[in-house]
Amino acid sequence: MNPQLIARYNIAPRIGRRINDRWLLDATPTVLVIAMDAENKWETAEKRTAERDALQGAIREEVQWQGADIGQDELDFLVRIRVWGSNKYELANFSDDELIPQIRIIAERKHGTLPETWNQDIRNHLQEARKDHLDIKVPLGRMRLGDPKVELAELLWPVLLAKCEQELTEGTIITPVLKVVQEVRELVARLSGSGYSLPVPNGWQDDPS
Repeated sequence: MNPQLIARYNIAPRIGRRINDRWLLDATPTVLVIAMDAENKWETAEKRTAERDALQGAIREEVQWQGADIGQDELDFLVRIRVWGSNKYELANFSDDELIPQIRIIAERKHGTLPETWNQDIRNHLQEARKDHLDIKVPLGRMRLGDPKVELAELLWPVLLAKCEQELTEGTIITPVLKVVQEVRELVARLSGSGYSLPVPNGWQDDPS
């Protein structure tokens, strides 16, 4: 997947006719929201800024190719990069008390009867992983579970759904993935209205050619 191609051909606004200081759009715009673990090219704020600038640059080039231009505020609206925080998805969105029962199910499927110290052992490994910002694959591997992340994700889904519903009911949203979902919902509501247009940037001059 090439995010810059997605930005250029799927996110860049389709420019219609100009009326005074705005361009009408031939289609409702799409916002690109990237939600990732803070690793690789998304690892640091500086790397994320560089990726965002590249994506926004691709959008600006496409808009300019259409004979228009786009301001920075509109680019910031169209491209949003989010990470879960310093930890990766599972450790950022679930507590140890939420993770351990689901991991135990996987362990019992794989190994049968577990030692009495099993719960404390996995808790220790999870806490160490949180401290060092490791992938959950590390504590799972140390418990001889391999890499059952897909299986774990399936087990965690009802846990995530329940905690998100509780947070929404209480009006206190703290789970990172739910914050992203709420942001997307707000964007959809904003873009669902009619009459979205693109302002002409200050100082922009039409190409006389």
